[in-house]
Amino acid sequence: MTMMMAIAALVAGCDGGNSPPPAQERAVEAGKAGKTSETGAHVAQPSSPPVAPLPRPMLVGESIARAEWAKAKAKVGCAPLALVSDAGADGAARRAEFSGGWGVAFDLPGRRSAYGFAGPGVLPQDRAPAEAQRARLAKQWPYRMEIDTLPAPSFAGYGLSGAQPYPTGNPEGNGMESVAYLRVGGQACTYNVWSRISRAHLEALLGHLRVLP
Repeated sequence: MTMMMAIAALVAGCDGGNSPPPAQERAVEAGKAGKTSETGAHVAQPSSPPVAPLPRPMLVGESIARAEWAKAKAKVGCAPLALVSDAGADGAARRAEFSGGWGVAFDLPGRRSAYGFAGPGVLPQDRAPAEAQRARLAKQWPYRMEIDTLPAPSFAGYGLSGAQPYPTGNPEGNGMESVAYLRVGGQACTYNVWSRISRAHLEALLGHLRVLP
């Protein structure tokens, strides 16, 4: 009997790895594998609802540009534009009258139509190839600007109203009427952009314009 008891004790000691783990260890393992029911069955966790994408911020003058473009008779090939910024001018936007086309003007205190942009529709000469348009604007305007923030090729000819250079006494055109004729890649019209603030402001507007989707 003494020999049999010793053998039984030895077998019990060797079988320790198969004994059930303490309750605390079981709880930790259950947390790693996912929650389980009291019977040991896996309980599926509800998935998180999909997060809706945030709406795109409205660009400056966008709502008016869209509304005026939708009403325009001559809008094919002359998509609406809007500004990512008006370069700190903070004018009040309103519709601008462009016969057959569309436009957005911005008023400042004491200065109506201080700046703006418009799509006046497509003229027969507007349908010429881009290089012909580039040469036309270079011949017509004293200054030129390549614009890489719009679809390529995009470029403008600009200066004072009447396609005049800025005077030596006011090379920045402060308080004068600066105007640009703008061509945008993929569009057929010649856009008008203007500023009665300064030459630098007009150049900033040209860089801030975007084609609306």
